[in-house]
Amino acid sequence: MSNLGEFELIARLSPFLASAGDDLVVGHGDDAAVIDLDGRGVCLAVDVLVDEVHFRRDLSSMADVGWKAVAVNVSDMAAMGARPTVAVVGLCRPPSLDAAAVEQLYEGMSEACREWGLRLVGGDTVAAQALAVSVTVLGDVQPDAAVRRSGARPGDRIVVVGELGGASAALAQLRAGVDADERLLQAHRRPVARVDAGAALAAAGATAMIDVSDGFGADLLHVCEASGVAAVVDAERLPAAAGVHEAARALDVDPMVFVAGGGDDYALVATVAADGVPAAEAAGAVEVGEVIQGSPAATLRLPDGSTRDLAGMGWDHYRQEGP
Repeated sequence: MSNLGEFELIARLSPFLASAGDDLVVGHGDDAAVIDLDGRGVCLAVDVLVDEVHFRRDLSSMADVGWKAVAVNVSDMAAMGARPTVAVVGLCRPPSLDAAAVEQLYEGMSEACREWGLRLVGGDTVAAQALAVSVTVLGDVQPDAAVRRSGARPGDRIVVVGELGGASAALAQLRAGVDADERLLQAHRRPVARVDAGAALAAAGATAMIDVSDGFGADLLHVCEASGVAAVVDAERLPAAAGVHEAARALDVDPMVFVAGGGDDYALVATVAADGVPAAEAAGAVEVGEVIQGSPAATLRLPDGSTRDLAGMGWDHYRQEGP
């Protein structure tokens, strides 16, 4: 199994994971699980952040790392239309991380919890060789209102809330030996979870939703595969973060490498019926494409009329290096 990619490994492990049924409203394969507890929907998400994979300590303060560890899980809540309530943390602490640094990490987590209205209620810490932070977030959602990846239908419009490409463009600048645009680097250090927008998109009738962690192309393809549909997106309509196109020109790189394939954006991608677009736009969304019939695929339509397959445009932990 050592040569499997991240998503092939997840598929290989799926027989060991519970599928939806009875009180388990949403099982594996979505941004978060949802359990129905006597009519109350509890949403659960967990992510692990690892030093030199998800962050670099020469680029991010420990408070930044703590913020990000909470934010990426809150973003999963947003993608389900849920609101976060509590979090617990598991800290793998290397000998080099002194008590002051641990306190800074927890201050960053506390700051993020205050930002999105949840409480950090406990966790565990162990000695380890490398720094890793695992945060689990629980949230509230109506059991029958959770937005999954599997509901997109032909004719639905594809909308995006948030900006794309900032974090990956900043890291590319650093790898090229040039100073990173601070606006772009901030997207890597302190991503924004869009809880209000997720709730608004759910209320607007979003048929499917996902947050952009692996890259717009990869995550849109996840929706297509879960829903059994295809998608066509206009490259010119994708909301690139300010500075991304300039960074791409300076590095002589196709900007779509960052915008459609960079990842670490935590924008929301949703599908809505055509008559739901105005409500989605009122929540800050921009319309970028359409869901069509066909085998699962995602296609990028370029300004010159040519097209590009979005498959493979995104992050895979087992086939790519960290930042």
